[in-house]
Amino acid sequence: MIQNSIIWMKEFLKEPNKKIIDNIKNNKEPIIDHKQLKEFYSILKEKDIKVITFFDEEYPEKLRRIYNSPLVLYIKGNVKLLKEKSIGIVGSRKCTAYGKNIAFSFSEILSKKYVIISGMAYGIDSFAHKGAIKNKTIAVLGSGVDIPYPAFNRTLYNEILENNGCIISEYAPGTPAQPFRFPERNRIIVGLSSSIIVIEAAKKSGSLITARLAIENGIDVYAIPGDITKKSSEGTNNLIYNGAIPIISENHLKEIFNLENTNNIDIKNPLDSKIIEAITNNFNTFEKIIYYTSEESSIILQRLTILTIEGIIIENNGIYYYKGG
Repeated sequence: MIQNSIIWMKEFLKEPNKKIIDNIKNNKEPIIDHKQLKEFYSILKEKDIKVITFFDEEYPEKLRRIYNSPLVLYIKGNVKLLKEKSIGIVGSRKCTAYGKNIAFSFSEILSKKYVIISGMAYGIDSFAHKGAIKNKTIAVLGSGVDIPYPAFNRTLYNEILENNGCIISEYAPGTPAQPFRFPERNRIIVGLSSSIIVIEAAKKSGSLITARLAIENGIDVYAIPGDITKKSSEGTNNLIYNGAIPIISENHLKEIFNLENTNNIDIKNPLDSKIIEAITNNFNTFEKIIYYTSEESSIILQRLTILTIEGIIIENNGIYYYKGG
């Protein structure tokens, strides 16, 4: 069983991801102590933790697009959220009241249509989760999924689960939070998100690492303009200066993310549905759509033309966007 091999190599042999993938591709199976592995699975069951690996059907396709995709995901809560359209919201731990209010209100608005993803840290992350908690939110931890971090956010951790949200980590249960794990965690936030919104960030903020990873992976980055006299706005203002898309009001937010259109478009053609799925998962260029659908280029071109004429999608500079609700 591939899942057993991946978990054994990652958690017990501590092999790097690349070596694990190479071993799987070359059919090199490790010698597994099945008694020890069974005990590990018993711990997961006892703590109500689900595990999925890179080759499982449940693994979110959009997470495969990032460099060094996590080979194992440990999950508590609603695993179905991992495959829904998502927006990542990140920002400073030392945020202002302005930042907190923006994070909460924007998250509350967006979560009516999108899953809100953040890292459950102090500050902006916490308020992003709180704004979405009655709708849909995913917390990505830099610790084991059974360890609420920071400990101060234990109540938030429980509320996310109680409200049909989801908490995930690539680290095995019991793994403590360490500084180097947070940049690793950030790539998962990026991988699961169709867009990243940065709300307040200092000049050398971890949120800027998230923004850079998003740009490297072709994911749109948005930033909230801030007071030019405050250090908490230096990072976001610089992002805008360097090409990030500013969001200047709630109405602008709704316009960008098509929140005024609440009517679902009825898609009857299965290939059209697959194309729209590709676009909403950020496989949104002609070449990426072909890859995602595994269909011939001439057929994809035909369907894209029809979908554009019907006003279901739009194309701008080679990037396709879905207009549906």
